[in-house]
Amino acid sequence: MKEWFEGKTVALIGNAMSLFDKEYGQEIDTMDVVVRLNKASMLYERFDAEKSHGKRTDVWMFWNTNEYKSFFNNTNAKLMHMGHQARSPHHRGLVDHIYPNQLYTPLKAKAGRHKNPTTGLMAVDYITHCNPRHLYVYGFDWKATPTFTDPDRRKEKMCPHDYPTEKNIFFNEYLNKNNVTLRN
Repeated sequence: MKEWFEGKTVALIGNAMSLFDKEYGQEIDTMDVVVRLNKASMLYERFDAEKSHGKRTDVWMFWNTNEYKSFFNNTNAKLMHMGHQARSPHHRGLVDHIYPNQLYTPLKAKAGRHKNPTTGLMAVDYITHCNPRHLYVYGFDWKATPTFTDPDRRKEKMCPHDYPTEKNIFFNEYLNKNNVTLRN
C-alpha cells in the first residue's frame, strides 16, 4: 500500500545482532512509520531492545504467512506478506497487502545465485517504490553478525540467500538515492 509510506519518514529495522550495540531506539520511534521484519516484530521485546531497536511496530513484513499467522491477533501492525509462497486466497485474506509479483520477479532475477531475495531486500525495494520522504535502514549487515532471531544460523541453510550480491544491490541501487540512509 503506497499510502503507508509515501511522503513519510520510514524506519526499516533489520534483525542483525550488531544493532544491539547501538542506541537508535528513540530515533527509530520518532519516524512516521516503523517497519519490522519476520520474527523481529514479535520477539524483539525479549531483549533489552528499546534502546537499540525502539518499541513501535507499524508495519510487519514477513516471508511466509503460515509461519506467523498464529501471532496476527497479538499485533495492531499492518501485515504484509513478502514471499512468493502461500499466496492462496485464504492467506491473502489474513494480511493487509502482498508484495507485488511485478516487483518480485525482477528482484528475484538479480538476487544472486539462489534467486531468493531476502525479506529485507524486498522491504527496501517496496518502500523505495512508494516514494517515502526518507527511508532509514537499521540492523542490516548482510550476515556479518547472525540475526538475533537465528543466532546459531540454522535457518540460513534452509533458506539460502546471496548476501554479498544483496549488499551490492543495496549499495548500488538504493543507497545512492538521496532519500535512503543506512544507520549501522
